Amino acid sequence: MIAQLQKSLIQQNSTFEKKNNVEVAPIAKISLKDRLASLNNSAEQWKSRPERQPAVQQRRTSANVLQDLPIFQRAQQLHQQQQRPQSFPVVQEKPCDITSGLKKFFGSNPTTSGASSSLPKISEITASNDIDLDAISSKATPVLKTVTRPRAPNRKKSDKSSTFDERIRLDAVKIDEEAFAVVEEEPEKLETQEQAIAAIQGAKQLLKSPTKVSPYPDVMLIQVRGSKNVDVRLVAPAMSSVHEVACFVVVHQKHLMKYEGLYSNILEKTKASQLCIEILGKSDLNCTAESIVTVTGASRSTLSKLLFCSENSESSSENNNYHQASSVEPFETTVAKLNLVLRIAGDNTAETCSRRERLSYEIMKPSEVLIFDFGSEIYVWTGRYSNKVSSAYAQEYAKQLMKKPVKNGKFILGDAESIDQDGRPEWTLSRKIHQGVLDTLFKAKFSDWPETREVLTTCKPRALISKKNPEVKTYEDVKVVNQDDEVADLVERMLQEQELDPILVLEDQEIDRKIHDVISEDRSLWVLRGEVLQSIEEFTEHFDSRRCYVLRWKYRIQKSGVRRIKTGKEEERETGRSRIAFWYWLGEHTTPKQHGLCALRIKEIDRDNSPRIRIADGNEPALFLALFDGKFMVSSDISEMKPLRRYVVIGANSRETSLREIDDLNSPLRSHAAYIEVEKDILGPSSVVCGANCTEDQVHFVLAHAEYMRQKAGVKGNSAEIEVEGDKKSRSWVNSNGRKRAMRVWRLFDNESEQVNHLSGHKNCAFTFSQQVLKETILIDVGDALWLWSEEVITTFALKVAEKYWKDRSGPAKVVYKGAEPEQFKGLFMKWEMFEVEDDKPSDPPRDVSDLLKERCRTFSLEELKERTSLPAGMDMRRLESYLTDDDFMKVFKIERSEFYAQKTWKQNDARKRVGLF
Repeated sequence: MIAQLQKSLIQQNSTFEKKNNVEVAPIAKISLKDRLASLNNSAEQWKSRPERQPAVQQRRTSANVLQDLPIFQRAQQLHQQQQRPQSFPVVQEKPCDITSGLKKFFGSNPTTSGASSSLPKISEITASNDIDLDAISSKATPVLKTVTRPRAPNRKKSDKSSTFDERIRLDAVKIDEEAFAVVEEEPEKLETQEQAIAAIQGAKQLLKSPTKVSPYPDVMLIQVRGSKNVDVRLVAPAMSSVHEVACFVVVHQKHLMKYEGLYSNILEKTKASQLCIEILGKSDLNCTAESIVTVTGASRSTLSKLLFCSENSESSSENNNYHQASSVEPFETTVAKLNLVLRIAGDNTAETCSRRERLSYEIMKPSEVLIFDFGSEIYVWTGRYSNKVSSAYAQEYAKQLMKKPVKNGKFILGDAESIDQDGRPEWTLSRKIHQGVLDTLFKAKFSDWPETREVLTTCKPRALISKKNPEVKTYEDVKVVNQDDEVADLVERMLQEQELDPILVLEDQEIDRKIHDVISEDRSLWVLRGEVLQSIEEFTEHFDSRRCYVLRWKYRIQKSGVRRIKTGKEEERETGRSRIAFWYWLGEHTTPKQHGLCALRIKEIDRDNSPRIRIADGNEPALFLALFDGKFMVSSDISEMKPLRRYVVIGANSRETSLREIDDLNSPLRSHAAYIEVEKDILGPSSVVCGANCTEDQVHFVLAHAEYMRQKAGVKGNSAEIEVEGDKKSRSWVNSNGRKRAMRVWRLFDNESEQVNHLSGHKNCAFTFSQQVLKETILIDVGDALWLWSEEVITTFALKVAEKYWKDRSGPAKVVYKGAEPEQFKGLFMKWEMFEVEDDKPSDPPRDVSDLLKERCRTFSLEELKERTSLPAGMDMRRLESYLTDDDFMKVFKIERSEFYAQKTWKQNDARKRVGLF
């Protein structure tokens, strides 16, 4: 058939060529004028042609096509026969033979007729009642074969063995879990002095001979490389591992070197410098070097002093070319394929947690035990709440990992021959790390490791700027010198330290109590009710001690002394930007839950993360009190209708004064204070009570408060009744003898002291500190009297400090114990509540410092000091030799006291051990 079609096409082409040849010849002989006339005539005839309407052809639908098929015609006839009545005869129509058209089109082709003879005739199929389609399909032969897609020439089948890691196949291990059970043992009781001395010597010997061995190799070569997320990893400590495409840090016990490659980027250089600074500052990685040595390309040979140098180590050009050519993808992505993290499951099996990807800090949970395998480093990380048994299993699995090689680790961890062999090389680091222990090399594996340093915020108020002596001596230095010399130096520093006005730091700006150039623009107030902060529409100065308040302060720091450029004259104009600060005030009778809720709810009203200052009731900063213009007032319960309320006036100046309610009306009044009393049925203050020793400023302050309360209550006419101490015999007063100024408080330690400052303190204040300041050992100076308060038995060192501090000054110096305070001591505070004292605590009555010190500093014999049974409490047991007379000291130690204390500490202790005074 194909041959016939080709023959027909050849005949048609020949006929077309002949026609063109006949027509082309005469056209070439005709002139252009005749040809133009012929074209015009043809155009006119085309315009005058008759228009014919196109025949409308009916669209042939799929339903019409199906109806023309003989099979569907036969089915339609059968359907019509079923619907017709039986009386009418059925007329059978002859089906259409579609083979007639095929024969006419193809002709009498023997090939076609032969092929079609094997098929059943359609007329035979349609003549039967049932159409057998299987007969057609069974004898038909497929014309087309299945098309197969050829494989690409360079396409290879994926080899799963290339990505398989043998490190994830770990054998099960078994350990003795009973050995890790916690057994509660009672501490050994030391009944005799010899047992105690033997226990102390054993502990000291254990401390002198540490058993801890450094887990780090002697020499470590750390590679710092990466284009975006810099990777820090241990590589082979050889010269062949050093190339010019990265930075390297060489860590030795006494040396720390840094090498920056010629083609290293700024991120790698910065990370390497940061790593060296952390190692040097913390003496981490078992490195005690004193400085960082930077090695350049010209002095690269200096690295060979610590690194392994082979014959091929000098061929660095080939190594550099490899590292540059192999960087098709980022290096941190390539090296991350070596990472493997295993988790110890509940059945103590090691399951894969992360593999072939960069790690995040969030993978470490406090209750889990993880094994980190970085190829050249293996870490067993234990969480804070993890199990010791799981940690033991993890260490056993880590030992198995050390015996498994690192696949494809060559040229990534250094050009070392031992990497592809069985097991890990000797320089591989294996270490156990507990949560909270900071390791510089392990930390560098995580790009999102949180910062551990203290976050400095602008909302941290600094009460005072005090000058501290930078030369603070340690415990060992103190024991070298004599105690009397140490007391003299400490007291001299205490007397020289001056009292400074409180300074508050907001946004790096120091604001003192005078508030220079600070303009207050707006104040808003909220109160915590339940768990929600509710806004107070009308600003109030009256606070409830059972609630928490939030004050939003909008202020501006004015720049004074602004001069015009042309005239040079000063002018007043608005300068500085607007600032916002939040104060949250916590009442005295509030709970810690309320404190937390108040601090948490500030976030809802502070969207700009402004400075926030926490204020405790009774210790308000001077700046906070100045915002209320001397009208601040605190009551124990505002809503409760008490028959009588008593307030005391506190403050150093008219802007910082405040009123504080006294709950206990039966407590005696203080002679150095002024009070206001408010009755229930009387509007405004009913009476003003002034002590005999209060100052003139305090009288002015209390009268100003009384007048403000009368104006606020709308009372006109006569002022409140003024009463002075002694007018009413029914009132009880307490006079603290020797009080000439506000308390100056010192906290005494074993061999040091610290001054305690109040945020709004002043020497003319009636009251500053509350009773809560009394903790441990406190030295209180009130001008003409000195009080030494202590919870425990007062030490000899504290007595010597108090005596030296009060030397050449008049007035009593008393020692007071917790729970045995006299009324004169209680009168120093605004209000007093009895302490809960245990039975074993000392409750001796107040005694003079000099008398008690004489009992402590009297001499004893050597036998009495050795027995320690008749010695008074509070003696310095570390310097028992100081209680010997000069003659006895010379007989016992064979040297003078000055020579003895000039020796080293260990020599002094050995001398005390020989005579039994240690």
